[in-house]
Amino acid sequence: MADLKSLIRLRKHEVDEKQKILSELYRQIEALENRKNSLLEKLAHERAALEENLTLETREFYGRFEGAIRNDVERLDGEIAKLEVGLEKAQEDVRAAFEEQKRVEIVHDRRQEEERQAMSDKEASELDAIGIEGFRRREEN
Repeated sequence: MADLKSLIRLRKHEVDEKQKILSELYRQIEALENRKNSLLEKLAHERAALEENLTLETREFYGRFEGAIRNDVERLDGEIAKLEVGLEKAQEDVRAAFEEQKRVEIVHDRRQEEERQAMSDKEASELDAIGIEGFRRREEN
């Protein structure tokens, strides 16, 4: 029977590569979430500063500032949504690769067990033959 160790190593490598892709997507989403949260914190800070200085000029600047921040937040939300779609696909790829790796490992383990059992049966058969031959020789004498 064919040895499946090299195929198992290949499958493990594929799983590792797919997990690297998945972790990179998680890192990218986390970075975008951090940028988004930073912008929202900046907006809240500026809003608090606006409450202290309610001049017409500061309101006008704040309005433009808030619009720019909201646009950036919407853009980041769109990027995050795109990455999350890719994340779901990457998760499914990792699951499928892991399932395939496990299938190969199970087949390998079964083959090894069958080989051990065949070897054990052969040894038992040989010992039986030796015992029978010894008994036959004793009976002849």
